[in-house]
Amino acid sequence: MTKVIAISNPKGGVGKTTTAINLAASLAIAEQRVLIIDADPAGAVAAGLGLLPETIRGGIFEIFSGSARLSEIIHPAGYLDVDLIPANIFSSQQEIRIWEMAKNRIRLKNFLSGYLYSGKLPYDYILIDTPPSLSDLTIGALLAADSVLIPLQCGFYALNSIGQLLEMIERIRKSANPELRVERIFLTFFEKGTRASHISEQSARRDFLHLLSGAVIPKNAAIGYAAFEHKPVALVDIAAPGAQAYFELAKEIINNQRAPFPVG
Repeated sequence: MTKVIAISNPKGGVGKTTTAINLAASLAIAEQRVLIIDADPAGAVAAGLGLLPETIRGGIFEIFSGSARLSEIIHPAGYLDVDLIPANIFSSQQEIRIWEMAKNRIRLKNFLSGYLYSGKLPYDYILIDTPPSLSDLTIGALLAADSVLIPLQCGFYALNSIGQLLEMIERIRKSANPELRVERIFLTFFEKGTRASHISEQSARRDFLHLLSGAVIPKNAAIGYAAFEHKPVALVDIAAPGAQAYFELAKEIINNQRAPFPVG
């Protein structure tokens, strides 16, 4: 059975796209079939995988416009058993249009439900990368998801943003998607021995202990270098701390060591 996981945090720069790419690779190395859907108009997943605009035949725009054909919107990520539906937004006009279309918040849910029911999306996991906001695109992803994976950057402002997202998840659970759960909250950009990371970890344990993952993503040069190589860190340096941390996160999700939690 396919599990749909939205990767979300309304704050930018916390590691959502990095997580989509690297978690997908870690899941695939564990012999899971993975589809990434880039629901962020910035289109960073395709860029991170080295897909050039001229090679992209279709993507999220066609899902929202209702003209999607699977053969045109699904692209091989270029590594392992991972595919991508990119955010093919290449002009300001397209971006304006997709924000307008995203007001139909159940569009993505209907698309996934239809193709999953028909067996045309044969994946173990679908990861949705969301914009750094609580916009219609993000809400649409939450409506379509089974659970939400929340990267929490070590720092004061990122901690503040989590509350807004958890409130939104709870509202969606009560109104439109009662099965939605928090998959995990996990720390990113962790620097051992620094005061900011220590305070962030202590605060996360105090406020979100029952939701907190055992996986901690370090601030690791190998992750940054891998991005320049347009590859997941595991394919550049499998022994790097960043690669090992994403393996731990993937293992936790696969083994379902703790059932995804409701917010309240």
